[in-house]
Parts: sequence; C-alpha cells; structure tokens
Amino acid sequence: MYYKIKVSNVPDKKGIVTYLTEAENFGEAGYKIIQIIGTEPEVEEIKLMKNIKPAINEKYSDKNKLYMIKIAEDIIQEDMSYKTVKYELPVFANDAIELTDKVNDYIAQGLSNMRLTTISETKWIYV
Repeated sequence: MYYKIKVSNVPDKKGIVTYLTEAENFGEAGYKIIQIIGTEPEVEEIKLMKNIKPAINEKYSDKNKLYMIKIAEDIIQEDMSYKTVKYELPVFANDAIELTDKVNDYIAQGLSNMRLTTISETKWIYV
C-alpha cells in the first residue's frame, strides 16, 4: 500500500515536503519518514493512497522524477455497453520523453484496450 506523507519544518527545505512510500500500515509509513528526517519536523498528514496501483517500474536513479499517471481501460459489459475503469500508477523517469516510452512499453504488454489519460509530474520524494 502507498502512503502520502506531508511534513513541515524539514531542515533545508521550504514549505511542506511530500513523501510517497510503500508500507504495510500507517505506523510503518511514519517510521520510514522519521528515519530520514528525524523527529523535529512536524508530520502534517499521513494518507493511505488506496487507489494507486503498483508502480510501472522501480526507481533506478537519483535523477528520477516521480510521475503519477492514469490509464483508462474500456470494458464491454454484458449488455454490450462500455464501462471505463481508470488506474493510477506511479512511474519513475528522468523526463517526459522517457516517461512516455515507459508508459507505451507498459501498455504494449497486451493492454491494447487501455490508453493513457493523465500525466502528472510530482515534486514528491519517494522513500
């Protein structure tokens, strides 16, 4: 499960810093952040991101940006109508061109009824 954690008063950072991490529960997610930033900064929010599916790829470089994408899938119902289901996934890439290649490769793995609908570049820090 993914958790988004917003923290203020982080040394050498201005404003609120947002972290994204995978953890089994809120306690584990909070503990990961405390190990990185210590106990002086204030945790403003810990939020379970239950709609986020597993990442398309692993973080492979310190230069990676964290993007959140949405992929839509059109499913034919029994009554022959279409239902659109959207999936939100994290992706690590150095730039938008690399991101597009990674998403296209992901969709090309037999997901022909899926399409990319949204790309959001975040300033979140993945831990």
